[in-house]
Amino acid sequence: IASWIKKARESKISDSISWKRIPDDVAENDERKIYDIYAHYKKDAPADLVMFFIDKTDSYMPDEDDLNFIAFAAHELRGPITIIRGYLDVLSLELEDKLSTQQAELFKRLIVSSNKLSGYVNNILNVSRFDRNRLAFDLSEHTIDDVINSVKEDAELRASSQSRMLEINIDSKDLPTIGADLSSISEVLTNLIDNAIKYSNEGGLVKITAEKSGNFVDISVQDFGIGIPNSVMNNLFQKFYRSHRSRETVAGTGIGLYISRAIIEGHSGQMSVKSIEGEGSTFTVSLPIFATISDKLLDSNSEVIKQPGGGWIKNHGKIRR
Repeated sequence: IASWIKKARESKISDSISWKRIPDDVAENDERKIYDIYAHYKKDAPADLVMFFIDKTDSYMPDEDDLNFIAFAAHELRGPITIIRGYLDVLSLELEDKLSTQQAELFKRLIVSSNKLSGYVNNILNVSRFDRNRLAFDLSEHTIDDVINSVKEDAELRASSQSRMLEINIDSKDLPTIGADLSSISEVLTNLIDNAIKYSNEGGLVKITAEKSGNFVDISVQDFGIGIPNSVMNNLFQKFYRSHRSRETVAGTGIGLYISRAIIEGHSGQMSVKSIEGEGSTFTVSLPIFATISDKLLDSNSEVIKQPGGGWIKNHGKIRR
């Protein structure tokens, strides 16, 4: 709020904004309130700033209790999963040259499954944070190679275990750096690659490309699988949404695209999708070039930009047919 007020007074004649589901974290639990906040600024007005705090505790609190339980359960799962993944990593080094081809394939599937489970837990935790307006990011300067390398090894493992081919076609030397929270963007790409693998055909190809587009760098994940019917396109980014056909044939939680869009919008970026039923789909994330946001570091003593999950500009996922 303070950052918006400062920016409005420095560079705006008038401006309006709203924040939803803002908790009063100072109060004790039994007195805790949750507000929707609306603000309007008008330069040279007798009162240049007007703010309304609307108490929405009764509306939000039942969901808040559910979200707290979900977050607690997911957090409790994270510990055992981390231990399992750690032991698998150790065993993979110890047994690297001692397993038969069949045993190595089974071991690879164990690693893929544990990584998937870890991804599901991270998605659930981030959904609970986002729905409570507590999803935040530390944005710093990264190359596209940083982003791709953060997911490449696991993506290749997932693809090969599902008899898919992964092709990365990126000439990173011609691309500018981006402002990103690396772990969060890695989660997004993992979700998109995982979907591309699941919804493509056996032996199919999944392509990852990147290009500069204005003040953004677009990273695209393309498959040549079953595609998405026009009838379900508008529901793709809804929480827990899964089409009738995908529920019957493909395992999943229905939250991957929901939280992925939230993360991208939290970076002041955009997510879009193009799809033709029977021919495949292309999901694209657009992330801001670092040079366009680096001025925000001037107000900070840190080397990262603290960014709330709502983003500087509220964008919406785009659907392109």
